[in-house]
Amino acid sequence: MRLLDKKEINFTPLLSLGQTVILIFVFFICLTISNRLGQIANNKPTLVELQDGTPIRAIPIGAKERTNQAIMNFVGRTMMNLMSWNAVPKSDENLDPRNLKLDSGVQIGDKKLTTNTWGAGFALSEDFRASFLREIAGLTPSDVFTGETQSALLVRYISPPEKISEGQWRTDMVANLVIFKGKDQAGKAISFNKTVFVRAIDTLPLPNNPSAQMLAAYNARKAGMEIYRIQDLDLGR
Repeated sequence: MRLLDKKEINFTPLLSLGQTVILIFVFFICLTISNRLGQIANNKPTLVELQDGTPIRAIPIGAKERTNQAIMNFVGRTMMNLMSWNAVPKSDENLDPRNLKLDSGVQIGDKKLTTNTWGAGFALSEDFRASFLREIAGLTPSDVFTGETQSALLVRYISPPEKISEGQWRTDMVANLVIFKGKDQAGKAISFNKTVFVRAIDTLPLPNNPSAQMLAAYNARKAGMEIYRIQDLDLGR
């Protein structure tokens, strides 16, 4: 009887099939992980807390990006603080108004600014701040510091910001600067229409035991923006 020759078994097709199955399995694992990461990325934070403990709603944006509303709020708030001059402190209902201490102001050359205006000045860029504050000091009536004169900037309109370049914008502001003198509470309105140039900045955290100057600078710049130029509004533009 003739013996049959033994044949070797070829495992190559089996190995190829096994590798294919493993690759498909790995592909589906990667796909699942990718979808999960996408879901995590889409879970936008709705509330964050600033260093000073203030909770705010937030959305993720680029380091040099700011929302239109944030820019408009920053410009309106900063300009109001810069141009609203008042040395009379807010009265406490339990405090005798006769005992209220007037703001003595901050010396700028041979003129003075109200402390509130000086603090708001930290929202201006360093190459612009000193010259602009000197200009405001020259406009501030001396009897502001005796409580006889006060002012208020009434903002009527702030345009949606126009992007100039990455991290830089311009916006137009239409406002009236109202001067109240003595017992005249009607006030005298002066047009104050400006184009304001804004850019994004990094805001450094406050150190421990910050000085009054550090705290004022942080409060003015915590929005992550600064004003680097202000010019008269060109209504024909």
